[in-house]
Amino acid sequence: MATEIIMPKVDMVMETGTFVEWLKEEGATVQKGEPLFVVLTDKANIEIEAPASGILAGLRAKPNDVIPVTETMGYLLASGEKLPVLSAPAAVTGAAAAAPASTTATTAALSWPAAVAGAPGKVRATPAARRLAADFGVDLDAVAGGRGPRGRIQKADILASAQHKPAVGAPLVTSTPATIAAPGVRLPDARQKQVVLLSGPRKIIAERMAYSASTAPHVTLSLRVDMSETTRLRARVQEHIQQQTGQRLSFTAIIARAVAAVLPHHPYLNASLDAGRIILWDDVHLGIATSLEDYLIVPVIREAQTKHLEQIVVEMAELLERARARRLAPTEMSGGTFTISNLGMFGIESFTAIINPPEAAILAVGQIVDTPVGGEGNVVLRPMMTLTLSVDHRVVDGAGGARFLADLKAMLENPYLLI
Repeated sequence: MATEIIMPKVDMVMETGTFVEWLKEEGATVQKGEPLFVVLTDKANIEIEAPASGILAGLRAKPNDVIPVTETMGYLLASGEKLPVLSAPAAVTGAAAAAPASTTATTAALSWPAAVAGAPGKVRATPAARRLAADFGVDLDAVAGGRGPRGRIQKADILASAQHKPAVGAPLVTSTPATIAAPGVRLPDARQKQVVLLSGPRKIIAERMAYSASTAPHVTLSLRVDMSETTRLRARVQEHIQQQTGQRLSFTAIIARAVAAVLPHHPYLNASLDAGRIILWDDVHLGIATSLEDYLIVPVIREAQTKHLEQIVVEMAELLERARARRLAPTEMSGGTFTISNLGMFGIESFTAIINPPEAAILAVGQIVDTPVGGEGNVVLRPMMTLTLSVDHRVVDGAGGARFLADLKAMLENPYLLI
């Protein structure tokens, strides 16, 4: 029986994926587990493995197609097996419009749905897309198709249409979506150095962060931690850790171990908000925000609460190596329940991070700075670090976030409990 090749759902909030390329030619013999195609998700470009062995046939996906999850993109056939009857997409282009809906993979190329599905006279669109369409003066009935499931119009579709229609009172400076001015906003009257199209991972990051900032009421809380004992601990165990793991012990690893130890006592911070439900997770799947050249990726340490310091050091190093090589598996970038973002290595002393949906909180870590601290009538220099916690106020109250930070501070100021 033919095996369908589908657009995978690599995390709970993913609705579509952008197809990048096939790694095998049509007609090639493929082994189960071999890298088969590349897809751009809301995390990064990732390679997807073949779900079975067979002959690759019936390929429908083309580069830059935005495809709903679970949609069939091709098949893997046994020797001598015929291609199943293919159902026609909601819309076809060019010569494909006159072609039969079924045949083989060599029939006219089909496009992904371009027509909006739904009852006559009613356009399927997300609320955010409707608001954006109103701002830009875009007629939803005139949008050439939606990228969401079943052709639902999304914000990206409105932006693509808006580049051809200036908003009232806002001059259209260029035809690229990256430089569309917001309604009523004029771009600076200055020479352009270059225009960079907002696309790929940067575009997806922009959309997700804008969604989080506009839908999740962020509450931010900060405190300073005396890192004297953590600094001493790191110095004392550094050589041992390096001998055992081949990796240097970073402050991020120590902080990750402390967060994983504290979070189980604060379940509403180790939570997700999904369709009006607050989901409290037993396991701590800890995301570590990592910068890769021109965009951010968040590898996930799964079940971090069960792992000792050496295990976290090793796993962080392995995830970082695979992230830099663009070889992270979908499970290594999805399913996070809490995220840590450390910019201390760049000299940043404090900052506020945006929550990574559907998580309920994110911890921003600043640089450790020798700071005058008063105590017992004396002023001394202490290595102080600022932690800033952002929480989704729909899930966590300020007091709940404050209790978590207080417990984390106590753990980092007495880190020997982590060994």
